[in-house]
This record gives sequence, structure tokens and C-alpha cells, in this order.
Amino acid sequence: MEAHHENCKYVKWNLENVAKMLRNNFPTKHILIVRPSRIEYKSFSCYDNFVPSNNAGVPEHTPTHNALQHLERLIKSVGERLKDVSSPPPPSLPEESQPEQPNKYSCSSPDEASTSRADRAGSLGDARTAPSESPVSWDKLSLEGSRVTLVGFSKGCVVLNQMLYEFHYTSTLTPSDSKALRFINRIEAMYWLDGGHAGGKNTWITARGLLETLSRLDMTIYVHVSPYQVRDESRPWIGREEKAFSTLLKTFRARIHRYMHGRSKSPHSLDMHFEVLANFKQVQDLDPRQQDSSDEEI
Repeated sequence: MEAHHENCKYVKWNLENVAKMLRNNFPTKHILIVRPSRIEYKSFSCYDNFVPSNNAGVPEHTPTHNALQHLERLIKSVGERLKDVSSPPPPSLPEESQPEQPNKYSCSSPDEASTSRADRAGSLGDARTAPSESPVSWDKLSLEGSRVTLVGFSKGCVVLNQMLYEFHYTSTLTPSDSKALRFINRIEAMYWLDGGHAGGKNTWITARGLLETLSRLDMTIYVHVSPYQVRDESRPWIGREEKAFSTLLKTFRARIHRYMHGRSKSPHSLDMHFEVLANFKQVQDLDPRQQDSSDEEI
């Protein structure tokens, strides 16, 4: 991120700071941040281990890429590694980077740069106790079998979209795959935070069959969007697709909560986009029953 002349402006949204923010938003959860498998041109996040993508990170969804299996193994692997920790827990995350004065950004040279990217997918697993209650017993910690919440921001939402293809494939074509079904049943919530990618379609899933399958699962859907994405006149398909996604899920009586951040007349900048990531939980907690599938602003 620091190596790119534009992206360095947003270095405060690095992986460590986002992990810290999510920890504050979900104090009783274990936070797992999933970094893209590659970052092209110092800008485009590609989650090839979850969904095939081109060099701009545009996904090519397929129902048999085993994203669910990969996520399950990733969570299991983290749990096993934590059990091997015999010393005290790792040091706490560094304090959040403070942004420089507007238009006075300090960027390092490429050989010093971190490639952390703000477009990300995240996974939250239930914690047995809140961090303030007691220290974690690392040898007894178990992530395997815990309930899971999935959070995708910006490009990271392509991972959540891929999950919908695999939910449908597993539920309709391989219902005897009890292991996959057990993992799907562990997922209690999914958060789409201002999803977007460089392609000209499939920013949001609109296939009725996939959304009907999603609506039948025992999970809650949260949609947080901003005018930066859904009201961008140069990318009108994003708003149309998101409206179809939210409306169809509501029609199918899914547990969906939709929130519009910002105002249409405000500048549609990347700052507005990142504000969704910064404020989604606070906005949601102010109005937990929000189930609006229209374009009304909050």
C-alpha cells in the first residue's frame, strides 16, 4: 500500500489497524483477517484461493472452487497454531496510524513498503470470553466448531459472493456432503460492506436461485453501501445489482438489514467508501432493526 503513489494516502486502513477496529466492534469474537493471495500493480487484490480472478481482481465465479473448504481449513489451521503457543499471547496490535495533514502524505519507497491492502475479507469466530474478562487459555482454545461471521469490504466482497455459488451447489447438487453442510450451518452472519470490483457485472449476485438458497439458511445478512459505489453514474450496474440483491432477499424473507451511508450530494470519494468500513457497526447498533431495501439515506 505504501509503495503506490495514490494508495499510500490510505495506509491507515492497513490490515493491523482494521483488525484492531474489528476487535473493538466485536469484543467477544476472535478476529481473523484474510489477506489477498496476490496484489497486482500494487492496487488490485486477488483472492485466488477463494475465487479465480484475473489480474485486476475481477472474479470468475464457479461453484466448485472449494472456497468453503479452504475457509474451514484456514480457521482450523489458525486454531491448531494457537494451541501450540506455550508462551504468553502475542503482543497487542500497534496503535492505529495517524493520518498526515490533508494532501501531505508521507509514502515510503517501494523496497520499504508493506503490501497490505484495504480491500479484504474477514472471518469472526466466537470467543468463549470477552478480552476484558480473563486471559485466553491458548492450550484450550478451540476455533473448530465455533460459530462464524463473515465480513467483506470492497473487493473482499467477491469472496462472499463466491460463497453463495457454493452454498447453492452444496445444498442442491451435493446434499449428501455432510461435512460441507455442517460448516455452512456454522455461519451465522454475513456482512457486505460497499462491495465493488473492476468488472462490468456481478458486483452483487442477482441470480434468483442462489439468493433463494441463501434465504433458506439460518444466517443474518447485513448490507452496508455508500453513494461512492451504488450511485456512481460511471458504473450504474452496481446500484442496479445491489438493489436486486437486497430486494430479492427481502422477497424471499431472508433476515436482511440494509444501511445507506453518506448522502448523494456529498463528494463520491474513496474517503466516503472507507467511512463505511469505519462506521458500519456504530450505524448498525443505532438502528439494529433496519430492514430497508430502498435507496433511502440514513
